[in-house]
Amino acid sequence: MGCVDIMTTAETTFSSLKHRATPKRYSERQRRLRQGILGAARDLITLKGYEGVNMRELAKTARVTPKTLYYQFGSKEALLRSAVEEMFSRLYAEMDAEPVARGIDRVFFVLDRVAELTNQHRAYSRALMPFFATGEPPNFTAIRRRTYAHGLEQISAEGEFESWVDLPVMTSLIYRQVNPIYQAAWMTQVPVEATQQVAKHDIGLMIAAASRGYTQERAVEIAREMQALLKGATFI
Repeated sequence: MGCVDIMTTAETTFSSLKHRATPKRYSERQRRLRQGILGAARDLITLKGYEGVNMRELAKTARVTPKTLYYQFGSKEALLRSAVEEMFSRLYAEMDAEPVARGIDRVFFVLDRVAELTNQHRAYSRALMPFFATGEPPNFTAIRRRTYAHGLEQISAEGEFESWVDLPVMTSLIYRQVNPIYQAAWMTQVPVEATQQVAKHDIGLMIAAASRGYTQERAVEIAREMQALLKGATFI
């Protein structure tokens, strides 16, 4: 699940969400067909890597003809990108729906959940390296950024950010701090848990410097916990 950020500003990302084309409507039969194909594609990506997926083998796995694959998705690249984006759309929608009372706690909840998912989908993460090497798809970027932004917007609504805080800029900074967690899935010398701790520490200090009240206290608490956990670690 590692990635390269190709979006220049958070505003561009948020705009892409607002102006995305209206989704095509499918019948129930078509929807089930597409779901079966996309599920088979994700299984093959995990087994063989993004570049190792063959359309003929995928058609056999999904129990359809190669012609059906091209008719439904147009190309192998479009099909595999749809499979990846759908998976992350669902996972991040679940994070967004989680009831969390305070914004700062939502930020750390998302960060912990990202680390948990990275551990759960290690093979899938490793297989996607070529997918992200040439630039992360804008829709995927938007899905992830928006989830991080929700926590910051919640803090802002609570009135605990300083007046000078630029939420899109803060979102971009947090987004970049979280990315190494995905990369840790194939960086065997650094455990995912350790990368998670470093990210929480750095994000905690960043938010503490720009906030007050509960948010600042919680952010400092997290940063202190991470320093204690990382003390004496050989990988930093």
